[in-house]
Amino acid sequence: MESSLSSADSVRDRLRAATHAQHAEVDASFPQGLRDLADYARYLRGMHRFAVDFETAVGAPARQSLWLARDLATNDLAPLPVLVAQTRVGADEGLGWSYVMAGSSLGARHLAKGVRGLGQTPERGACFLARHSGGADWRDMQAQLAALDVDDAPRVDRMVRGARDAFHHVAACLAGGVTFQSLAKESAA
Repeated sequence: MESSLSSADSVRDRLRAATHAQHAEVDASFPQGLRDLADYARYLRGMHRFAVDFETAVGAPARQSLWLARDLATNDLAPLPVLVAQTRVGADEGLGWSYVMAGSSLGARHLAKGVRGLGQTPERGACFLARHSGGADWRDMQAQLAALDVDDAPRVDRMVRGARDAFHHVAACLAGGVTFQSLAKESAA
């Protein structure tokens, strides 16, 4: 997976450029934001499924999924079922997955403001948005990416593959439960 970017670009720049289309797919999940409680329910269920699968993929302790489980319970929502069990990915692919989860904290900042109008608060129904948007995940991810060798093309390619997989997965989860793994399995058949 050769990149047309120069070696002066950062790993973050390469990830951003290589995943632009997949990021746009996720953004298209809620083009008008979270307009009503039905949108918010779909967001919570999809993000919870993604968070559980993210934590499994990278071997992270449950954190985001616990915040989302709390919000699901507050809103009397059931989590999406597991269609295909997520497996652990390699370290470099895991950095790609972590890039996607950390980056979602930026979107959470925007969404947190909107759900207040739906009666959701950090204490009741919007725990995930409040904690995720207020954390240091994105800043920490930027520092981690800045420390990587931009010229290590095989490693960057694995990170891009992981980020693309994660973006596809979160888009599928936000669409209502079809997981990336199930789509990949169907296309291979």
